[in-house]
Amino acid sequence: MKLAQTGGETLFAPRALHAGAMGTALAIEDPTGEIRRVPHLDAVAPPERAHEDRGAHDGANDDEILQEGPVFWGRSAAMGELRRRLTVLARSPLPVLLEGETGTGKSFLAEHVLHARSGAKGPLVVTDLSTIPDSLMPAHLFGARRGSYTGSVDDHPGVFEQAHAGTLFLDEIANLDADTQRRLLLVLERGTVTRLGDSKARPAAPRIVAATNLDIAQLVREGRFRHDLYARLNPATRVRVPSLRERKEDLPDLIRFAFADALRSGTLLPLARAWLARSPAADDLDSPTVSHRHGPFAVLLPERALQRLSIHHWPGNHRELKLFAANALVFSLMQPPVRGGRASATLTVSERLVDQLLDVASVPPASPPSATPSGERRIEVALKSGRTFAEISADVERQYLTALFHAHGGDLGRMAVELFGPGANRRKVHLRMNQLGLRLRSLRGAINSSAS
Repeated sequence: MKLAQTGGETLFAPRALHAGAMGTALAIEDPTGEIRRVPHLDAVAPPERAHEDRGAHDGANDDEILQEGPVFWGRSAAMGELRRRLTVLARSPLPVLLEGETGTGKSFLAEHVLHARSGAKGPLVVTDLSTIPDSLMPAHLFGARRGSYTGSVDDHPGVFEQAHAGTLFLDEIANLDADTQRRLLLVLERGTVTRLGDSKARPAAPRIVAATNLDIAQLVREGRFRHDLYARLNPATRVRVPSLRERKEDLPDLIRFAFADALRSGTLLPLARAWLARSPAADDLDSPTVSHRHGPFAVLLPERALQRLSIHHWPGNHRELKLFAANALVFSLMQPPVRGGRASATLTVSERLVDQLLDVASVPPASPPSATPSGERRIEVALKSGRTFAEISADVERQYLTALFHAHGGDLGRMAVELFGPGANRRKVHLRMNQLGLRLRSLRGAINSSAS
């Protein structure tokens, strides 16, 4: 796979298209004709080649390492500091708390850096605490015996037991209620866990990596997160993962890499084969598959499109960028191919398509509710005609909760107090929002985008 700058445009040229991969290598050709390797896509090469390339980084200066394995660090100072910090923490037994906006890659770093380089003999177990109902949280974390609660038909270990001697990644740890925080603290202190309905203590001492998109220290000051649990998670090892907006110098490369990653995805293989079959060079293609010898094609991204992508705020960060690249390639593959000067066919991601996809993704936030002198909330609600009363009621509630979410800056605890009174559990609000199809990641991304 090649990537080149040609006439103000960015060109990706996969050399191979087969069941195993979309490409074999990636390089950048600058205007002077010099080819330089882009190590981010070493994983596309054969395993023995990728191993050799990774070994080439051993002993290199920190500032010269842009990528290690599947992790692209880039050139930004924030990511350089993050890499040096995580490299040290990965080899230590200390718990790590990752903080950062949604989509910044916290779970990716936990898997490919903190666990992969820890030398742990046990497995990596990942759990998203925001998706577990309060009633099932103890069983999910600590396990349960058969019959210990309604619906428990078998003995099963919790995630702490499953991750023993390995790494337990607790995503969205700020979502835990007070009682679960207390139980979690006891397990961390003792290194053992007792399943629900059981009296036997079992070893459960995984290395803890926790993540959140909230400021845990602020939650502690507000009394919504236990100080002793926060201390156990070790604030000295707290690491903040920067957003894409803070990595301006890395964005052009990250955009190119997102397209290249999408190209080598097996999910795009049928579409790419069908597109190549319609190309002017289709006679060169083997049937029924595109062989390793035939089927080179280029992906062209106009310079103006790359510039707009580089100044986009990316509120969803890497997750949004990855989805954008996949969407852009799918819609471009619907267009008829044309012959390219550097390859058999050229797939162009048009400026118009880039504008359309960014405009669709940039949904304006709901108008925040205004407070009247009597303390009431007032919002504007838009309703469609021809709907049932139940649909209208759900739509009104959905719009009100969205507006309230923005008014409180995404703080579910304050929303719970306003909706249900003092002492109300924030998870009650979260579960209702999930029922209505409101996703916290998207809503917080909209807040971050409007704030910037």
